[in-house]
Amino acid sequence: MKWGSLDSFLVQDAFWQDKMGKPIANKDFLLALLSYGSFEAYKFYYLDAEDLESGRARLAEWLPAEQFARVQFATQAMLADDLGDGGIDVLHQGDFTYHAPYLMEYRNQNGGGNSGDGEFAVSGVTHSLDGTKIQTRLMQILMAGPRPWDRIICTSECAKTMLQNAFAVTRERFHARFAAELPTAPELTQIPLGLADVFDTPLDRAACRRALEVPDDHLLLLSLGRFSIRRKMDLAPMLECLQHLIAGDKLPPLTMVLAGSGTDSEVALAADLVDRLGLGEQVRIEANHTFERKRTLYGAADLFVSLADNYQETFGLTIIEAMAHGLPTVVADFNGYKELVADGETGFRVPTYASAAEEPWQALAGLLDPAMLGFYRSQKVAFDFTRFADALGTLAANRELRRKMGEAGRARSRAYRWSSIVPRYEALWREQREQVLAARGAGPKARNATPLPPMLVFDHARVFGHYPSRRLERDSEVRVSAYCRDRVAEDFKPVIYETLAPHLSFKVMQEIMSRLGDGALALGALADTVSRIRGIGHEAMMLNFDFLLKHGYIELAPEA
Repeated sequence: MKWGSLDSFLVQDAFWQDKMGKPIANKDFLLALLSYGSFEAYKFYYLDAEDLESGRARLAEWLPAEQFARVQFATQAMLADDLGDGGIDVLHQGDFTYHAPYLMEYRNQNGGGNSGDGEFAVSGVTHSLDGTKIQTRLMQILMAGPRPWDRIICTSECAKTMLQNAFAVTRERFHARFAAELPTAPELTQIPLGLADVFDTPLDRAACRRALEVPDDHLLLLSLGRFSIRRKMDLAPMLECLQHLIAGDKLPPLTMVLAGSGTDSEVALAADLVDRLGLGEQVRIEANHTFERKRTLYGAADLFVSLADNYQETFGLTIIEAMAHGLPTVVADFNGYKELVADGETGFRVPTYASAAEEPWQALAGLLDPAMLGFYRSQKVAFDFTRFADALGTLAANRELRRKMGEAGRARSRAYRWSSIVPRYEALWREQREQVLAARGAGPKARNATPLPPMLVFDHARVFGHYPSRRLERDSEVRVSAYCRDRVAEDFKPVIYETLAPHLSFKVMQEIMSRLGDGALALGALADTVSRIRGIGHEAMMLNFDFLLKHGYIELAPEA
């Protein structure tokens, strides 16, 4: 099984790598794949040599030697060489919208051929699905021409249903506008995000409480998520309800910790809400904590609260983290949270209500900043105050119920261990590979592989052909330059950038120069001869020729 990815699954910003949902999930997936995966090798195509070395260093630091040995490193520019003649079976991406449509179009243009040896499958994972560009990206996927063996991996049934609806709307409206049919969407497969097995390690609750300096008789509520009113949740309604319950003596003595990552301004807004509502004695803020501190927070808490109202949320990683620590959960009955919390068994789901009106935001969706649009739309989502108050009151008054729900949640969370989820990914990739192999044997007609002009990447030569003074053609006469002869006499070596070096060959360049030693030749004839003698493709030959031309070793012969 030849597996590859153009995604490093890491972000360069060390601050956000361990403090935001998508970077955390992608990093955890990467480490889990290399820990629990069964393939002989996993090949990652990095942006450039610098990005590659950064990724290599980080993985070497994190992985045991035997796991690191299975990782293969390359740059994205080397992908074309590997895709020919079946060099890759599956290309998987941490985001299904970014590279996927271009991979599909590249494959459909270059990979099928009569033998189908260059056919490969594409897979990618969903994260946030609410961005204003998602419609365009879904259209790109459809226009690229998905194969029956391509997959979009949805982290929740919520995400799967959203994409089913979105693809249907996109195809319907395209047909209504242009009286034409877009191809069928890729198959959607649901596989959740996971947790590392470290979450199975029990924590000393008393020690965690002491670390937080929480009074023994206090009920400790924990809400953990990014401090962003635009991209996560509006804390104000929850804190208002909590203030009302405290003022009415409807809850026992408590401490609530609001924890998560955020910019200075985002954290300051949360602090201002706490201060404005007079909750300074009951509510504390823990911003931008370490992983170890996060586990301490979970270990000390009595119950977990998350009333997300933002459409960017499709799963809910903190929910299964809380359940893994044995915490009952009180969450919004919204997005992927619905699938994670068994209402009345592992916690309570608080009903949410969407406004009857989408305007004025829907009409402005393409004009507003995406984060601001997320905020405005979330202001049209409300939770049921009475049900939230009842849930808090019930759990606060019943220690045994908290214990029972917490244990049920802990048991439920075990299904989300990466050690169980990675095999589901690999089973899917093997299924995709079998479909590709079957299609190779069935021929182009079965693959529906008739090449069509690309739609996502325009014809560069046609569109930009007027920029240079002249564009070389097959009949263009080329020769060795006088500049070259001077440089050779000086034993000068032209600059070769590290990123370009893997694509150049001294032997090929030597062959080109020797063929031109007797005088000018037509470029087409030169390319055909060198390609045949050196046993390389036309593209590889031209990369070497273009380097010599750029550095002045070759020049165009004067036109007759």
